[in-house]
Amino acid sequence: MTQYRGKHSRNHDDNSNTNENPGVSRLQPEKSDDRRFAPVSPRKGDAPQARPAQSEGASARPAQSSLQTTRPGRGETAPARPAKAKEAASRPAKAEMASTRPAKAEAAASRPRRSRRGEASPHAFKQHEAVLETGDRKRHSKLKTFLIVVPIVVVFAVAGVLGFNLISPLFDEEEIEPGIAVTVVIPTDVSTASQIANILKDAKVISDVQGFIADCRSMNAEGLLKPGTYELETLMDTTMLINYLVAGPVTNGVRLTIPEGLTLEQTAAIVENVCGIKQEDFIGRAFSADQYVKDYPFLQGVYNNSLEGFLYPKTYNIPNGANADYVIRVLLDQFVIETKSLNLAYAESCGLDFYHVVIMASLIEKETFSDTERPLVASVIYNRMRAGMMLQICATVVYALGPSYDGHALLYSDLEIDSPYNTYLIHELPVGPICSPSILSIQAAAQPAETNYYYYVLASPEGYHTFCETSEEFEIAKAEYNLIFGVQ
Repeated sequence: MTQYRGKHSRNHDDNSNTNENPGVSRLQPEKSDDRRFAPVSPRKGDAPQARPAQSEGASARPAQSSLQTTRPGRGETAPARPAKAKEAASRPAKAEMASTRPAKAEAAASRPRRSRRGEASPHAFKQHEAVLETGDRKRHSKLKTFLIVVPIVVVFAVAGVLGFNLISPLFDEEEIEPGIAVTVVIPTDVSTASQIANILKDAKVISDVQGFIADCRSMNAEGLLKPGTYELETLMDTTMLINYLVAGPVTNGVRLTIPEGLTLEQTAAIVENVCGIKQEDFIGRAFSADQYVKDYPFLQGVYNNSLEGFLYPKTYNIPNGANADYVIRVLLDQFVIETKSLNLAYAESCGLDFYHVVIMASLIEKETFSDTERPLVASVIYNRMRAGMMLQICATVVYALGPSYDGHALLYSDLEIDSPYNTYLIHELPVGPICSPSILSIQAAAQPAETNYYYYVLASPEGYHTFCETSEEFEIAKAEYNLIFGVQ
């Protein structure tokens, strides 16, 4: 058995089971031509050119002769004006230009002065560097100011947001405590979901009007909500609330609770005890699935025409006088609501359909109560089916035994019962569900955990299990089970 439970169980499992890419070239920079134009030497026979005279303190440009009032005669040489006199004569003009064009003079002052040989003098460079340094200091000062101001603004903005979040709850309405019984009256002249939502919000049954309307729309219940007097609770589950409003007010009704993991017969017994509906009437209707296929197409082709696995476990308000058909439809409606967003992609990729998922979910529901273990149990089932191993789940044997099972520890003779539900004899899932699973078990069956587990063994009185990958691990887990539970 996948899950070992004592000395009377037996295991039928088989033990076998950064170099550079040479194709990428690098572009090499071309060597520049270092040739320069050389001064032209005078050719042989040419007369040497006269070199203009330079006076002391003059620039590198050739000196020009001054303007003459009288043109000298042929053969006469014009008297040259002294260089200092020429320099002195030109100074007033430059001064006047500097006074009339201060911008140009200022710009010129920022450039390094040239020496007589065309090179900038050290003093000129110092002046130029001083000007650049002054500009850099101004830019750095602005940047520094920016870097100081921006973080301060950000800090104040964040502090404002945090302060608002801390202070705003003080001005909110008083927090609603869930689960407080309230009586809500929906007048007969109120018919829209929006009007009903506002009434429910005022009574603190819901906290979000638009969310309630969206849920009604998704459940196709906008036009089905009925007026009347309802006994509700604050912050109720929206799905359950909508079901109540669709069913109508319970003036003289009862509250029916169906636990997870019950069989159809066990459910019928609770319905009879709470609602007064005879057990045989309920079972008769529950074994007539074909009468519900039109409204619930997923029931098409179910084994033995049975609603086993589809009577969803939850708490319901059932009005007095309700019959078996009414209760069954309420439970089937809830099943539709719970599974409407179920993702079957993985199961279908493994060749399973929706009915198979419900069957597997019923096995998971019986094998563990732990929400964290449900996906693990599902993974064991998938792995064993994939390997062609029998599931060997004791709960299927108990279901196959039916009313004859009295709670005793399973015997080897029990494991040999001839039934399409007995997973000790078949290499596949049972032909139908063995109980009504919760949505958590249904989700686990549709989306199991990814593991290499093929076995699990009860490991504590609280109901937790040890999961094993190999038969050797399985034998060790069984020995620990015997020690914990005192099995000889």
